[in-house]
Amino acid sequence: MVPDAEPASEAAKLAGMVAAEPTLSFGSVKKLLNETFTTTLETQMELEARGIADMSRTADAAEGVKCFLERRRPSFLGRRREGVG
Repeated sequence: MVPDAEPASEAAKLAGMVAAEPTLSFGSVKKLLNETFTTTLETQMELEARGIADMSRTADAAEGVKCFLERRRPSFLGRRREGVG
């Protein structure tokens, strides 16, 4: 809930927060959720396993591990690694 005069600024703030997160992973999860309506459980689990493997090879995944080890906030760029997928 936001005041009537502030929906645009609140939406922009929320969009900025989401954009600073691992957007490739968010996109992968959204695709998986949409596929739940038309796939079997077995197929869905296979797609999920593939999605996890794909996301583990992104630059954002490497950044997540690196920032954890360095005890700092991540800087996600929404990119796959150079030369990978």
